[in-house]
Amino acid sequence: MLLLCRSDILAQAKYFSKIVQDTILINFSNKYGISQTNIIPFTESIKLRNKVLTKSEYYFNYEYSIFSLSDSIQYSMFDTLIVTYQSVNVPLLKEYKKRTLVMRYDEQLKDTIQLPQSLLTSLSPSSIFGSEMQKSGTLVRGFTVGTTKDFTLTSGLRLQLAGRLSDEIEIVAALTDENSPIQPSGNTERLEELDKVFIQLKHPNAIGTFGDYQIQKRQGEFGVINRKLQGLVGEFNYENNSAFIAVASSRGKFVSNSFNGLDGVQGPYRLTGNNGEREIIAISGTEKVFLDGIEMKRGENNDYVIEYSNA
Repeated sequence: MLLLCRSDILAQAKYFSKIVQDTILINFSNKYGISQTNIIPFTESIKLRNKVLTKSEYYFNYEYSIFSLSDSIQYSMFDTLIVTYQSVNVPLLKEYKKRTLVMRYDEQLKDTIQLPQSLLTSLSPSSIFGSEMQKSGTLVRGFTVGTTKDFTLTSGLRLQLAGRLSDEIEIVAALTDENSPIQPSGNTERLEELDKVFIQLKHPNAIGTFGDYQIQKRQGEFGVINRKLQGLVGEFNYENNSAFIAVASSRGKFVSNSFNGLDGVQGPYRLTGNNGEREIIAISGTEKVFLDGIEMKRGENNDYVIEYSNA
């Protein structure tokens, strides 16, 4: 875990939330759901007959946003519960559906049955994410077969999202998933990876990044960080205070090779592991090549090319 701070760290985290109050009638099943899709844990206050219940008098399941009352409480079926809590201010509905079940009387069966009925508003990406969300993507299905290998299926998914979830929260997401072991070619300056997950949420006071990302930070003369990681990173700014935190893991091990080039031989030169092993795979885009202390640039029109699969 990496933590970098400038000035004083915030002593109190600021939730981008709203206060919600629900009125719920007592029922026989003793299961009660709140109106919002989420709740900030331990912010609820439940009143029964103008009395605020203690934590021991009810059980709240924060994952499913439902709660139940303890058996020791005396209540009537005519009582009403008033629940006040804080919810994350994200404009998502609790349920999205294209059809609903309605009760109708069937003449043949001589009984009431449930039938699906289409709603007036159809379910669409705009109704879920909003009209300001830009989205695009492709889904590929295929197969490979040969005389020396079995029949295998291949698939690929690429999805891009960009837009606003609310007035202050903006999202940028790039999701790619292809079941191919081929790494990007190392003969160009810019790489296009086949398998990557990148989700970034932006707020005026905070930025959160999840998935695969490149971290580049410089703190002083010797605090230089440049790593390709998987995990999450957060940046917080409030008034004159700021903080940076990263929790992630690397996809491989760091290895450094030093050797003298042969006069008149441009390559190829073999990379090896920490113990001299030759059967290794270099992770694309993580290499740094230096010649006499000067960093080289990748690309056929630049300084070097690299085959990641063959190292």
